[in-house]
Amino acid sequence: MKKLAALSSGIAFLSQAVTTFAQETIQLQKPVLQGRNVGYTSLGDFINKAITLAFIIAVIAVLIMLVWGAIQWIFSGGEKEAVAGARNRIIHALIGLAILAVAFALARVAGQFLGFDIFGTFTIPSPGP
Repeated sequence: MKKLAALSSGIAFLSQAVTTFAQETIQLQKPVLQGRNVGYTSLGDFINKAITLAFIIAVIAVLIMLVWGAIQWIFSGGEKEAVAGARNRIIHALIGLAILAVAFALARVAGQFLGFDIFGTFTIPSPGP
């Protein structure tokens, strides 16, 4: 019951922070992407950015799973089953990170072997004028 009370008070605190910070609205003077090259120039460009985006999403998912496992471990209260579940979640997240690292390395090597750079052309556009 103490875990539930701590979790609910933490969620209530975070929800208040979100509503407090969400009061300001930003007015843009002109569209952000006006005058820029929007879209993909080729199929290769699309594939490069799709692969990079997939790796970014996978890394974020691994980090979320690690944090989730750590929170499970903290709130386990010393129960053997809860600690084992948290340990398994953390171990599976680390295995996923290792698989992701190997996939990234293989994609880099394959790209260099075939003569194109898979991850070198991805840039994040800035929202400034």
